[in-house]
Amino acid sequence: MASRDLNDLTKEVKEKAIIVTEVCKEASVDILIYCTLRSLQEQARLFRQSRSISEITLKIEKFRSRGFYFLAEILEEVGPSSGPHVTNAGPGESWHNYAEAWDAVPLVNGKPAWKYTDAKEYWDAYGEAVRQVGMYWAGDWISFREYPHAQLRIGGNPLKNMAPDQIKEILTKNKLI
Repeated sequence: MASRDLNDLTKEVKEKAIIVTEVCKEASVDILIYCTLRSLQEQARLFRQSRSISEITLKIEKFRSRGFYFLAEILEEVGPSSGPHVTNAGPGESWHNYAEAWDAVPLVNGKPAWKYTDAKEYWDAYGEAVRQVGMYWAGDWISFREYPHAQLRIGGNPLKNMAPDQIKEILTKNKLI
């Protein structure tokens, strides 16, 4: 299960999450941060949901061919998982796995407003607060808007920007592997 605890984020991202919450509150928008750190194993389980064994095998082979052997092992070792499609990101492909992202939802009359179109001004206030602290809001993405998501670094997939040794170093430094 993914964490909701801000203390599970890196120090810099935790501080930014607190500021975003305060900025939103000043704009009369309450937000609920409902996902912070997601373990590599949890990411692997979520990725495996709704996917065929051939898709999973292909992802494992892709990890290995690029030198991400430890991620291939995690995806293989978590075993079968069933459920609805949740994510396109395998283990290591989400900034949640590095404690550098969170997901939040605005609360309207104390209830989560999951649909952007039902609470556009609240979502936009949240997105503006995320931008103000120098983070990236996935509500600004063109090809795949993910309104709850905020992350420290640009780019959707950490593995596209860093080599296996860099990825392993970050995960080790932050005590995530």
